[in-house]
Amino acid sequence: METLTEPEVDERDEAIVAEAEPPAPEPPAPAEPRTPPGRLRRHHFRALPWKTRLVLATAGTLLLVLGIAGLFLPFLQGILFLVLAAAVLSLASERVYGWLRGLASERWPGLWRRVERFRTRVLWKFRR
Repeated sequence: METLTEPEVDERDEAIVAEAEPPAPEPPAPAEPRTPPGRLRRHHFRALPWKTRLVLATAGTLLLVLGIAGLFLPFLQGILFLVLAAAVLSLASERVYGWLRGLASERWPGLWRRVERFRTRVLWKFRR
């Protein structure tokens, strides 16, 4: 049975190979993270106190109920209440915010920008 051996390489062969290979390029510096097209930047706020979130969740749920009722009753503006409910509930819960952002930011970008502006203004007021 034959065993394979590595071919012998002398110093001259290594020098020729080293001269033939170009130096490895330096890796590029990491670029700043960019927002993909169609996505809106999100402001990072710390979490609201639990009492404030409870009040906002209650108000958002009430607006949601009014919005659903407004879809069937002619004297209530159902869509208006649903948009307000989305804005208020996005303040109360990051999960609802992420769900609404995925649902509405690409489909209705103008409406979502208004919700984002409302959310940013309210969160800045809570921080004062």
